[in-house]
Amino acid sequence: MVEKKRNLLFDNVRALLICLVVFGHAIEQIRFDDKLFLGIYNFIYFFHMPLFVFCSGAFAKSDKKRILKKYLIPYVVFQTLYGIFDVYVMKADGFHFIESYYVLWYILALAVWNFVLPLFKTKGNKRKQLFLLSGSAVVGLLAGYVDWIGKAFSLSRILVFFPFFLAGYYIRQEKLGSKLIGKGRIYKEKKWVRAVCLAVFFMMFAGTYLVSQMINTWALFGYTSYAFQGYTVYFRLVQYVVAAICGVLLFAIIPGEKAYATTLARNLMVIYYSHVPVIKFLEKFGVIKELSSSLERFIYSILVTVLIISVCTVISTEMNRWRIYRQERKYR
Repeated sequence: MVEKKRNLLFDNVRALLICLVVFGHAIEQIRFDDKLFLGIYNFIYFFHMPLFVFCSGAFAKSDKKRILKKYLIPYVVFQTLYGIFDVYVMKADGFHFIESYYVLWYILALAVWNFVLPLFKTKGNKRKQLFLLSGSAVVGLLAGYVDWIGKAFSLSRILVFFPFFLAGYYIRQEKLGSKLIGKGRIYKEKKWVRAVCLAVFFMMFAGTYLVSQMINTWALFGYTSYAFQGYTVYFRLVQYVVAAICGVLLFAIIPGEKAYATTLARNLMVIYYSHVPVIKFLEKFGVIKELSSSLERFIYSILVTVLIISVCTVISTEMNRWRIYRQERKYR
């Protein structure tokens, strides 16, 4: 079997993002107990999901069978499994099916975004692309003024993060600014540009850390109206800008010439689904809360992240090998 050629830059970016997803969830329970973790958590949440959505848009395909098989069926299955886990293991007071459980909003959003994608195809018309991108951003900003747009069916997040999905689709699939991504990057051989971008990225983290206690962390999730969480449209606009800047910086910093994380990228969704019960189970027993120092908590969070990702990757890789082996035997 001939393996499809992969985009190594996107593999490396997505591998970093899945690590940040797991790490962010690992420190979630202690984020308000320590200024360091609050700063890290807020900074991660400014950009990691917008950039994840952007990468998904870059490989989007509006195929109804694919949407059903890859997104809708897994969504229903995991929404049910997580609901059972939440009620019988975590002892939650009930199961609300219309609200996506924890990370599953992203899966439902992908189904919706891929389904409506034909409405936003422009055949390379850059003016139309910029108009639709701007329009989607305006809708995302205005959605916060409507109180009934919230967690139900992930509607708020679907609208808020859609501009990043559309940007990924246009930039990679419809060639809007395509020189900035992939082997054609204009800064490919300029190491000083990468160094400057890395310095700017850490400066942005430092700035977030300094004002971390002034940031409304709940607003970063984008799942409710402005009135409900007590913030304004200006904060969401800042979030859009910061996410875009961080995305550009990371695509400049992360190398795309070697397959540093291809295996990890192949098993992305397995890690995304599987880490949830582990993190929730550890939260239930308050393991990280028992640690006294910030250093101990940081090391613990790193170890949990590495362990979850490593185990999920090994299991998924072996399952894929077995599946390929069975297919090869079938056609011999």
